[in-house]
Amino acid sequence: MYVIFFGPPGVGKGTQALVIAERYGWAHISTGDMLRAHVKDGTALGVKAKSFMDQGLLVPDDLVIDMFLDRLGRLRADQGFVLDGFPRTLVQALALDTALASHGKAIDLAVNITAPDDVLVERMMGRAAESGRSDDTPEAIRTRLEVQKPPAELLDHYRAAGKLRDVDGQPDVETVTSAIISALGVSAASTS
Repeated sequence: MYVIFFGPPGVGKGTQALVIAERYGWAHISTGDMLRAHVKDGTALGVKAKSFMDQGLLVPDDLVIDMFLDRLGRLRADQGFVLDGFPRTLVQALALDTALASHGKAIDLAVNITAPDDVLVERMMGRAAESGRSDDTPEAIRTRLEVQKPPAELLDHYRAAGKLRDVDGQPDVETVTSAIISALGVSAASTS
């Protein structure tokens, strides 16, 4: 099964992506981790990505897609994946759809984990306090939330395809995990 996790910062998206990937034996594909690994390993893709990153620019969509296809090619034929941090825009989603289709594959489900901004600000302020980051003010966090929330047109793309499931990210981790498993509709024994 091929799944995308969406959600604003602080909603627990990364935690849930790891839990679900581990539970089903799927690959957890984080765009940030993927980029850092290519740069660290000095791959041709990593060298190209680093030239953009060093200038403070976003890595172009086609380069991220190439990295994703490289990662996809290293999965077992029967192995599913959880995408975390990609796609971030409708353009990226369309490119992802095209890239997967060229390999006879498609996204099965997009999980959108949600929570009210006030809850997210409170969580992120708590994390900032725990890590000693005094520069994280409520105002800065609210700005980050607005910038990093999945755009409506991206969510609408998957909603129109009948692939989007909204999950409430407010309860404890285990309750959210159970809601995601229910949305996935797969048994714990499923690995593909």
